[in-house]
Amino acid sequence: MVSTHDRVEAARLLRRSYPRIVLEVGGGDGPFVFRHSTVGDGRIWSSELMLTGPARVTGSFEEGTVAVGEVLSGRFSGEYARTRIDSAQPFLRPTGPARLAIDDVHLRTTAFDADAFHQAAERYDREGSRRRLSRSTPGSPSAAAAWSWTAAHIQRTMRDPHTLDNPIVAGELFDLAVRTLLACFAEYSADGDGESLAASPKAVRRAVAYLEEHALDAVTVPDVAAAARISVRSLQALFQRHLGVSPVEHLHAIRLEAARRDLLAGAGEDATVRAVAERWGFGNSGRFARLYQCRFGERPSDTLRAHR
Repeated sequence: MVSTHDRVEAARLLRRSYPRIVLEVGGGDGPFVFRHSTVGDGRIWSSELMLTGPARVTGSFEEGTVAVGEVLSGRFSGEYARTRIDSAQPFLRPTGPARLAIDDVHLRTTAFDADAFHQAAERYDREGSRRRLSRSTPGSPSAAAAWSWTAAHIQRTMRDPHTLDNPIVAGELFDLAVRTLLACFAEYSADGDGESLAASPKAVRRAVAYLEEHALDAVTVPDVAAAARISVRSLQALFQRHLGVSPVEHLHAIRLEAARRDLLAGAGEDATVRAVAERWGFGNSGRFARLYQCRFGERPSDTLRAHR
């Protein structure tokens, strides 16, 4: 990780990681903080940027990568390759010219070597059908939650310097990331075997809709399987294939996202972290705080305090 309180040094440090990017930091009398870190290997890496105050970013990002960005907090607007970015959810970052305006931003980027990604993606395509990255953002709130959970898990796991020394663990982590990205941002080509593929996505959509509708209820995996009209075993397999997580993990992601929305809303002077956690099924406030910080990069109490 690199960090500085100097605005000129911040621009130099960011350019070291992104040679074609120019950072222009706005002035101001308040304290300035810049932090940037990257963990990973040659196939996949996770970067995190924190910067206080306003700034502008221009230039172009490197080709030969597939990258997904997430604005964890702060303001982030602009366009990549003339494509306007919806920063309210994870977004697939195009290569090419970028013009961005940021303010007090906390950004996470998960990136893949493009060749390694596409080679892995081919293993998950069915015979006669191929998927392409046609969505700039996930197709649904649940898909966005699935990607955010996966990206946080990847970042957290790779922060352990010994994780990538084990080829089995590194391979499984990479495959999980590829499968989740495909499930959230890719679609099958129109000339593929549409009818044979339709059954699985429909079952997953039914299950996801049930989880979203019953996020406040005591949900069991057999309940979800019944709603999806498939067996428990098929449900588990389909979630792993299309979302890269288990049904229970996906439910946790939905609940964490909902809890964050409540905390961001403030919900009045009487709102507490414990009340929000219990509302969304987290009976242990300490465990909720740990899961929340791993996912969003800040404590739930900090989120609540900042938006009161």
